[in-house]
Formats: sequence, structure tokens, C-alpha cells
Amino acid sequence: MLVDLHTHSTFSDGRYTPTMLVEEAAARGISVLALTDHDSCKGIPEAQEALAKIGAKMRIITGVEISTQFADDDVHILGYHVDTQCRALCEKMHEMRHAREIRLYAMLKKLADLGYHVEVEVRDSKNRAVGRPHVAKALVAKGYFKTVQDVFDVLLHRGGPAYVPQPKLSPQEAVDLIHKAGGIAVLAHPCELKDSQLAERLLSEIPFDGIEVYHPTADLEARQRILALAEKHNVLISGGSDFHGTEDRYPPNLGIWEVNYDDVKGVIEWK
Repeated sequence: MLVDLHTHSTFSDGRYTPTMLVEEAAARGISVLALTDHDSCKGIPEAQEALAKIGAKMRIITGVEISTQFADDDVHILGYHVDTQCRALCEKMHEMRHAREIRLYAMLKKLADLGYHVEVEVRDSKNRAVGRPHVAKALVAKGYFKTVQDVFDVLLHRGGPAYVPQPKLSPQEAVDLIHKAGGIAVLAHPCELKDSQLAERLLSEIPFDGIEVYHPTADLEARQRILALAEKHNVLISGGSDFHGTEDRYPPNLGIWEVNYDDVKGVIEWK
């Protein structure tokens, strides 16, 4: 059975609404879907409602992907089986969205000073997260650049002329928050960490419950290395496509990056 435990919707930086995600996942034969928007659980009720309407034999796992910072590395942490009504989680997600609004204004000012004039909504009716990808898309739409990647390469990369640091939690704070919400904390896509030794250090020092082994950034050799880490630290194994639904990011469609139920059943059946 195919599963996907890492997807994004319009409630963060994905292109598909939660309803579209559920419908596409059902059409692709995915049996378990986790919606893991960046710093938001707001899309989960819509996803659950969509599943009820289409009546597909599919399970939705509540999830979130929390952005954290450790030294110079961006560390993303997936939370599964979280209580989306947990007060501590909801309040922290609201606080982080507000910090993103302040950051957006600062980026737009830097861009204007550089001669790039665009308008980006701080939030929409669904309180969707707004960040650098949204700004990049606006610059492409106005004809300043050909692709989103071009924008990042020239302006929005870390340390770039229009970059503004984002206030973030520490990995320990995020793991504690996920546990407080009744969920399990999984270190996301360790191959994206700049420090090749950081995953080992994080698993040694912080009470993670799992690590994401099956991800498009991890080739066979990397997966074997991460599996060995998981075994060493006795943590669960997770996997997903990190689907955003954008043409310039792999995979372009759900179901192309295949993860099998049995390979990640510990995460799925944890609760």
C-alpha cells in the first residue's frame, strides 16, 4: 500500500488546497496521507471533511512541519498525531505566523529599496502561511525573473540582499511542543542539513521519536545511512514526498515518489 506522510497545502506553501490533496491522493491509490503544513494545522479540518465527502478508503494523519533553527542550519521537524486543538500548539503557531507577517513587511521594504515593487498579501481568509516562496512567485508574476529559483539565487537566499531572518524555535522547543500536543516528533529530510553530522547530534541530544528516511533528497546510499542512524537511536522511520504541487519542485504529482506502508508503519500505527 502506498502512503505519503509529508505533504503541503495552500495553508502553507503548497499549491493544492487540502480538498485537492485528498482527492488527488485518493485517485492515486494512496492509503494514508499526512498533511504537514509549515507551522500550521489549519488545513486539517478541510482535509478530513473532503475525505468524508468522497468516502475513500484512506486515512488522514494529523500533522505539522515546524521550522526551527540550530546554529546555521534550518531544522524542520514533523509532528504526527498531534491534537490540533492543543492550546499550546495553536498559540505558538499563531505567534509564528505573526512573526512571519513582520518578516514579510521587512522583505518587501528591502525589495522596494532595490527597485523591485510587488504586493503580497500578508494572509488570506484561511490564514495561510506567507514566506519567501510567495514573494518569489510575485516577482516572477510581475516579470522581474523567469523562475522562483532565480529569485532565490539573486535576492532571497540566506544572506541575500532581500533576505530577512525568520524568528524560529529551537529543535528542543519544537519537540517539546509536539509532545505536549500528544504527538510524535520526527526529524525531517536530514539530507537537507548543511552539517552532515547534525542529525546524529540532534538524535543524541533531543528526544526525537523518529527520522524521515524516505524523501526525494535521499538517494539509496543516504537512505541506508539514515536507516542505520534510526536503528542506532531506536527511533521510528518515516517517509513522504514533501509534495508542494509546484512544477519546479519534485515530485510534480502525488504518487510518483512511492513510500510503502510497511516501511513506515511504526509512525502510522503509533496511535
